[in-house]
Amino acid sequence: MATPRFDEIVDRLYAEPPANFVATRDAAAKQARESGDKDLASRLKALRRPTAAAALVNLLVRSAADPGIPQLLDLGARLRDAQSSLDGPAMKSLGAERNRLVAGLLDSVAELTDEDLTGGVRDQLISTFTAAIADPEAETAVSSGRLVNAISYSGFGEVDVSDAVATPLPDRPRPQVTPAQTADAASGAAEVIEAVDEGAAERAAAANRMLERAQRALQEAKDAEASALAALDLAERTLTAARHTHDSAGRRAKQATTTREAAEQAVADAQAVLGTT
Repeated sequence: MATPRFDEIVDRLYAEPPANFVATRDAAAKQARESGDKDLASRLKALRRPTAAAALVNLLVRSAADPGIPQLLDLGARLRDAQSSLDGPAMKSLGAERNRLVAGLLDSVAELTDEDLTGGVRDQLISTFTAAIADPEAETAVSSGRLVNAISYSGFGEVDVSDAVATPLPDRPRPQVTPAQTADAASGAAEVIEAVDEGAAERAAAANRMLERAQRALQEAKDAEASALAALDLAERTLTAARHTHDSAGRRAKQATTTREAAEQAVADAQAVLGTT
């Protein structure tokens, strides 16, 4: 069961950078144990360190200056309302709005850290924000500011957040669906499928464009590598030839020096003979 003191410490812990988490958590647990609250110490010690993506989401949630999380909560409510009524056109429009919002949230996260976001962290952030917009429990998990793992979302169905948060989330009542609502849902299913398929097609097209760019970049890198290796081979062969030329010239110079010295000696000997006659 949560207590005010436990909640206060947990909120403070998950506001810390991941690098400081373990030391801060252990210090809090030690303090609780020394004060005689062994149950609190045990619960604090069991808290898990957040991943890089989870810590960035927690940081964004606590950033009062950034409107991203309130916008996420508002869009999630509107999108789930459109889904419950199977309003295809609204879902299509809100889907585009969701993509823009997620891109904006990524920019906001990037501004909160001095480190570049890796591809893996970006993917986890996108998955987490998308899940929070689509599912009320994922939304509650994100807005709690106590994420320890990114949230995975397949695109359909409920989201399992049991391993994503540090502490259990409060139970949420599930809406009851009436036969009339079921009939309305069936009548609007075609529009929903069309909206979902169009969104999937757009994502697939974007992925194909990314793949094509990556393949072109790879080929350009291979061509540059081949050119550099050819230049290196030519330089090495030129250097070898220059070394041979240098060694040959050295030998000829040494031989010429020896010949000159011998000629000088011969001249000196001849002069000596002439001087004595």
